[in-house]
Amino acid sequence: MDYSIGTKLRIRDLECTVIGFIEYANMNDGYKRWKEYRLQTNKGEFWLSVDDVYHEYSMSFPANDIRGNIGPEWHKVDEGRQKVMSYGGYVDVDPGETAGFVEFEDATEEKTLSTEIWEDGTEYSYGYYIEPNEIVVTGYSKIATAAAGTKTIGTVAVAAFIFIWLMGFLGGILGSLSSSHSIKKYIEKSSSYAYVTSITGSQNQKADVYEYATTDTTDNVAMNIINGIEGDTESITQKDDVSDDSIAILTKKEYCLIYHPEGMEDKVYVQVSGRKYNYTSDNEPYRSSAANTSWYRSHYYSAGYASDASSYSGSPSAYKTYSGDTIHNVGNGYFDSYSSSVRQSSINSRSSSSGGGK
Repeated sequence: MDYSIGTKLRIRDLECTVIGFIEYANMNDGYKRWKEYRLQTNKGEFWLSVDDVYHEYSMSFPANDIRGNIGPEWHKVDEGRQKVMSYGGYVDVDPGETAGFVEFEDATEEKTLSTEIWEDGTEYSYGYYIEPNEIVVTGYSKIATAAAGTKTIGTVAVAAFIFIWLMGFLGGILGSLSSSHSIKKYIEKSSSYAYVTSITGSQNQKADVYEYATTDTTDNVAMNIINGIEGDTESITQKDDVSDDSIAILTKKEYCLIYHPEGMEDKVYVQVSGRKYNYTSDNEPYRSSAANTSWYRSHYYSAGYASDASSYSGSPSAYKTYSGDTIHNVGNGYFDSYSSSVRQSSINSRSSSSGGGK
């Protein structure tokens, strides 16, 4: 099986578009090759693995909650080292780059958990096996992208790419620029959230706190919000702590914290405020632990304070003499990638409905 960039697929009930691929060789198995296709879907990023040598086919998606904690329900079925042989489209690899990998299955031997150990970090993904006849080609969409195997496309090519992209999706882009999506408005309209309380800060600013209706993970609540605002985010960062999976979402106008309230790990709270609230106030989030409060403040200082200092220069700042920690890994990769995928799907949808080109 071989799919070019832009190929539209239906895999089971999931509609997908191929936006990139990586061809790997197994350095521990005679350099046998397989391909991984990056897929854009309305449910975020997926990868289709096609191994025609061993006739194994699977779908996978990022497992942001693993963080090295692989439970006893998984048993190892393969491990080795993979090497990038070729690539194309929207992927972030270099030719010849290598990574260790470990593959796990559950007791049913239908679900998978994959680990890739790269030089700059470890990536995890959940997946499931599929049959070849479950992959159906449904069409083709022209996608402006770098040529296969070309990592750097140069200044002129970048300018041409941007021009083509803008022309192709002008209607959708203009729509997205005309108004930004509001997390607060989405939550207020959604039956999945219940209002809890508000916190008043300086300059008549306030933060509103909501509780997610059912027991769930902060990951899933974050994806719910990202979908609700059509991926209209600036950065999304998850706290790098196995015992605390808080997530911060920064948009052009809002700052949102998704967290478990202290002593109530079965609940998920969402605190959302205008960025001016955070610029002028240093109140702790409602029922937040001291450690989470510290991270919440340091994340805002690292991710939003500098630009807000220009926007709200006429207002006194609670961070003018801030001397706490700073966060260097603002944006954790997976959620930003997921948000970008949702945003592009939304732009494509608006372009199509307004008569724009593919």
